[in-house]
Amino acid sequence: MLYSQRYERVRLVLKGVRVAANLTQEELAQRLSKGQSYVSKLERGEQYVELLEFIEWCEACGVEPHTVIGQI
Repeated sequence: MLYSQRYERVRLVLKGVRVAANLTQEELAQRLSKGQSYVSKLERGEQYVELLEFIEWCEACGVEPHTVIGQI
């Protein structure tokens, strides 16, 4: 595990947000103007998500960031 248990929860919740939005990793990556490997690495815990990226991820999935924070 690359990060703390709390961060593990962050990445699991973000993956759940993507799945609930019915987006593939590729579709989300396109919305974020990133490569698919960015989404994959973040979901696997190989890459840390910055605050602004967290907000963009939520918005790209059609979810308010504050509701996602409430799930963490």
